[in-house]
Amino acid sequence: MRRLIFLLVFLVFIPFLAAAQTSGVMPDWEVREAAAALEKHTKVVEGLLNQLKPEDWVAQGAPQLYVEQLKQAKLYNSYLTRQAAMLSAQPDKLSVALDVLFRLDSLHSLLESLTDGTRRHQNPDLADLLASAMSQNSATRERLREYTRELAVEREKEWQIANEEAQRCRGTLATRPPRPARKPAASKQ
Repeated sequence: MRRLIFLLVFLVFIPFLAAAQTSGVMPDWEVREAAAALEKHTKVVEGLLNQLKPEDWVAQGAPQLYVEQLKQAKLYNSYLTRQAAMLSAQPDKLSVALDVLFRLDSLHSLLESLTDGTRRHQNPDLADLLASAMSQNSATRERLREYTRELAVEREKEWQIANEEAQRCRGTLATRPPRPARKPAASKQ
């Protein structure tokens, strides 16, 4: 009976999975393109982060927090590189898309602070490069934000339909009359 329910739900669910790629959700190839752009961007950011010297800033009276922010930014940036590769490999996985988006937003906040610190304590030109790198990535960031929202909406619809179908199947099976009991086979003696 469980197999029958699973089979019915599965057969109803397949068309909705196919429709997800055509109904407003960014196609896989575009997601892969955005993920590749994000990976490329993380390499640029890594090069810029490696030029920052917050320890020197602290020696000049800047808050120690900049040192921690740089460590965190490098960690988020390397993590974002791996997550972008995962998103490219699994563009339909909502948890990966959300993780990329959250890490990207966190990294952006850290970079804003580090840009201000760089401008004040190290080199305004380097700060401009960091700000430029952030703005160059804003289009990709917005595409991924919109994609994640669309994907979440699509998944909610799919699960709602699957749940409704499962409930309908359970109701149908619950109202069927029971099968007649099998008669025991006569024993041969």
